[in-house]
Order: sequence, then structure tokens, then C-alpha cells
Amino acid sequence: MEERIARLLSIIFHPLFIPFYMLVILLNVNVFFAMMIPVKIKLILSGLVFLMTIIFPLLFVFLLYKLKLVKSFYLESREERIYPLLILAIFYYFTYYILKSFPISFIFSYYMLGSTFLTILALIISFYRKISLHMIGIGGMLGLLMGLSMNLGLNMTWFVIAAIILGGFLGFARIQSNSHKPSDIYAGFLVGASVMFLLFIFL
Repeated sequence: MEERIARLLSIIFHPLFIPFYMLVILLNVNVFFAMMIPVKIKLILSGLVFLMTIIFPLLFVFLLYKLKLVKSFYLESREERIYPLLILAIFYYFTYYILKSFPISFIFSYYMLGSTFLTILALIISFYRKISLHMIGIGGMLGLLMGLSMNLGLNMTWFVIAAIILGGFLGFARIQSNSHKPSDIYAGFLVGASVMFLLFIFL
């Protein structure tokens, strides 16, 4: 039972989905930079980010699978992560570039730039150790929320608490599924949170 829950959490909060989740949250929070955006534009942005950060990368990973450069979509080994992370970083940067052209707050594009940095950092680290990509993603969410809260004076207490609790459950799930050692979990969360926090605290 615990293994099934761990697997479900790992799928729902797969690092590939985190930027999309976070941008949808940012588009719908009750703060000034989201309230100024018309609903139609929010739908367009959500669809665009979904395509650029999930659908297109998945298609490329499928191609890598067919070329036998990766053994599965779970990317269980450290070596298998190299090409997918490189592809993901490229798509994240393209998404950043596209979002920057929209007449919306730079916060949205800046988050994708931060996600690009984190992906490149994860790529570099993957040459040496199997750091948790799930925890980098959740840590990045927490870092963004804390950075915005402190820098812009926004009340995001409940979002921060939710991110911390989610990080705890997800970290436990990754250990329970024997995907990572505790050190990989802590390192991933710390890297994601610190990098994104530093990016947004100095906006």
C-alpha cells in the first residue's frame, strides 16, 4: 500500500509537471500580477506552457527511448538523465523567451529562467551523483514562494506551508520507493529551494 502511494505521489509530482503546476498557481493567485491578466490570456499561457514544458519534452524522451539512449521514462540511472535534462533545459529556456514577449509580469518568465538554471545545475550534478529531481522541483516551488513573499510583501504563508508539507511527503515517497538515498533527497530540496529563493529575493 505504501509503495503504491509512493509511486502515485512520484507520478503526480514528477519534476516534469512542476513548472506547469507552479505557473498555473501564479496565474490564479489573488495578487496584482495575476489579477491584471484576462482569463483568455491565462488559458493561452497555460496551454503554451503545457505544450512547451510537458508534451514536447515527453515526445523527445520517447524518441530517446526508441533510439535506446534511455531505458525507460523513469530515468532511473544517473547516466540516463543527461540527454533528457539537456532537452528539458532547452525547452525551458524557449518557454522563458516566449513568456518574456507577453505583456505580463516578468515573474512568470523569470520562474522559467530559474527552472532553466536548476535543470542545467541538475544536469551538471548528474555527472557525479543521482540527486533527486523531484525534490529539486518541489524545493524550487518553495524557494519561489518564499522569495516572492519576502521581496514583494505578499502573504503566501499557506502556500509555503503546503510546499513544505508536500516536500516532506514526496521525499518520504522517493525513499520508500528505493529511488534515492536520504542525502539525495536533502540535497535536491536544498538546491531547488536555495537557487530559486536567491533568484527571486534579488528581483
